[in-house]
Amino acid sequence: MRSMSRFVFFLSGKHSTLPSSEAMASVEALGENYNFVEKLDQVLVLESDAKALDLSRRLGMCHWIGEHFCICSLDNLFDCIGSSDLVDFLPQSKTLAVRVKRVGNHFPEVDTQSLAKQVADLLMEEYDYEIDLENPDNEIKLILSEEKCVVSLLRRKVDREIFSERKPPERSEVHPSTMQPNLARSLVNLARTPEGGSFLDPFCGVGGILIEAGLVGAEVIGVDINSELIEGARNNLESENITNYDLRKGDARELDVKRVDAIATDPPYGRQASTGGSELGELYRQTLPKLAAVLKTGKFLCITSPERIDLEEISKDLPLTLKEKHKQRVHRSLTRNIYTFIKRERV
Repeated sequence: MRSMSRFVFFLSGKHSTLPSSEAMASVEALGENYNFVEKLDQVLVLESDAKALDLSRRLGMCHWIGEHFCICSLDNLFDCIGSSDLVDFLPQSKTLAVRVKRVGNHFPEVDTQSLAKQVADLLMEEYDYEIDLENPDNEIKLILSEEKCVVSLLRRKVDREIFSERKPPERSEVHPSTMQPNLARSLVNLARTPEGGSFLDPFCGVGGILIEAGLVGAEVIGVDINSELIEGARNNLESENITNYDLRKGDARELDVKRVDAIATDPPYGRQASTGGSELGELYRQTLPKLAAVLKTGKFLCITSPERIDLEEISKDLPLTLKEKHKQRVHRSLTRNIYTFIKRERV
């Protein structure tokens, strides 16, 4: 049995809970296990048998993934590094850089450049490393967060530029209610969408969430009541070279699709969206049973709603168990909840 690695995830600061949940869900989406170790502001530490490369290709709300060596108070940092196996782990003939990141307002008194130099000097007492701040072979990452210092060795950076390149205004077909790609990717991951599995968005619009599911290797199924939006989704998917898709004009309240491995969706509820003539609460009450019916047992549904719509109450008689719930402020007049449910066997 392969031993677990201990990973440090340096997370996006755009949301307090979504990034860490996405990281843990991504491990599960890859079919791997994890043990929770620690959560700090913008930092998550897990033991997992997943591969850093696979995780870095999935995550939407993470900056980088490192191999963990220690967590300690700043006063004990040098002793902590000395008693870890960091020095033994580093190849002696490779170049090195040490970088210190202060999260938010934590440790305002610390001179991060001076601390980085002190740590580099400590490591060079053991071996004669060459410092290369431009293109090092090994990059030691220190994160200062919540009165602790997390020490890791960089394994993989997350390419966040690709999300910027896929922002809605850059696509061939645009709709004002389309979700930003890194958030759409997070919903796909919260739904534990497996590579090669089937994925459904029953309110697909012009395909923002479908794109992210397709890019992680899922077979995507998109349904929308508006045929023009379906054509927009087709154009957007093909512009991203996603060919394994099934798009159809249809009503999410009357779904006729095969059973699927994952569902993630952002139903219409803003000023720029159409609910097909249905009152919003009724739209959810009619749609959730259909989604539960087409989702395979043991699989996940990630769905958004405006704060005033209580999906826990609406789902109470359905074979859906709430896994987690996140609150996100969209703009001054709209806060949405992001729910993840798991499909259970009916008793």
